[in-house]
Amino acid sequence: MKVHLLGAHNRARYGDLLEANYKLRHRIFVDLQGWEAIRRPDGRDVDAFDGPDATHILVTDGDELVGGSRFNCHDGPTLLQAVFPGLVTEPLPAPPALGADWTRFYVRPDRREGRRRAPESAALFCAMMEYALSRGYAFITFVSTIYMVELGVSMGMRIVPLGAPANIDGKPTLAAWIEVSETALANIRRATGMSQMLLPVIDLDTRAPHIAVAGLY
Repeated sequence: MKVHLLGAHNRARYGDLLEANYKLRHRIFVDLQGWEAIRRPDGRDVDAFDGPDATHILVTDGDELVGGSRFNCHDGPTLLQAVFPGLVTEPLPAPPALGADWTRFYVRPDRREGRRRAPESAALFCAMMEYALSRGYAFITFVSTIYMVELGVSMGMRIVPLGAPANIDGKPTLAAWIEVSETALANIRRATGMSQMLLPVIDLDTRAPHIAVAGLY
């Protein structure tokens, strides 16, 4: 497997991979999970938070896209602020510029079947924390089912709810924040067995502008 970091500094080189990401997201979140509100006739899950300031972490196996997620910095528009403000009743733990919103986490369904914890999911969790540390973030927010919160805590992350759960699409769902720290990364690596650094160093060293299974919005 290979992990790719796509941002404003290198997006032009990854046009085909980004398109594959939009189409796979549509298949997973709309066709399989039934998020009819985001259905599009072109079969692409693209919204206002996929703009030039978004950062995508995508996982490939050979030529095949097998997983991904997205980040938007809180000093710009985020899905949490625009779509789920009712889930937030507590303040963010630090100034908005020190955090990002983590959304559209997915692993291709056939890569999850029959496995307790897919290595693609493990890679995405590790890469999430590596990316957050590289950008100097103090926290990452997300909206998800309670199951995902429990999974994150079981991997050694400090996760704090931003409000009480609400029933969304028939599932108890809440907004929360994850503390970004070297300790959290070490805990995730220990829990997942991903001991090596996953994100390409050349991308982590590029200080380009950046404004940031299933069940993470």
